[in-house]
Amino acid sequence: MKLRGLTVLTATIAPALSCGGEVTGPRGSLCDTRHGVEVCVDRPEYRSNEAVLITTRNVSDLPIFKDACGTTAIPAPDSEEDFRPNYNPQRHCGQAVTPTVVVERMVRLEPGASTRETLQLGYSPQDFFRVIVWLLTPDGALAFDTPATSGVFVIFPGADN
Repeated sequence: MKLRGLTVLTATIAPALSCGGEVTGPRGSLCDTRHGVEVCVDRPEYRSNEAVLITTRNVSDLPIFKDACGTTAIPAPDSEEDFRPNYNPQRHCGQAVTPTVVVERMVRLEPGASTRETLQLGYSPQDFFRVIVWLLTPDGALAFDTPATSGVFVIFPGADN
């Protein structure tokens, strides 16, 4: 655990102390592919309370069903073993969300099709994050125990200043 703290501290302080004109976020892809779905964010770095543009594309040979209620950004784990996000459709559909509402709002994506949406970040601490997109069966049950995710991005208070 101490290594992550040192890594995060080094990764966040080094850009702030650099002499270059613009701070850059984490290196690597802004996209990730899991469960036949590619999820991408538009930038490597955001400020707290900013909107993230998310592209979700079906790269499988079958239709997928994307949950419009449970998409959110969460801190990126140290390792895939630590990746255990909780499914919570109330994030975007309210406290009174029912399975019927989840099914009514889910998005069917045919093979090769994609969607673009924005996710408004709330106040978030400085850290590395991923967007998670839950996939459902046609009747609204979770298709997988883990969501599809974007590549890693950073929330940094001084981004683009």
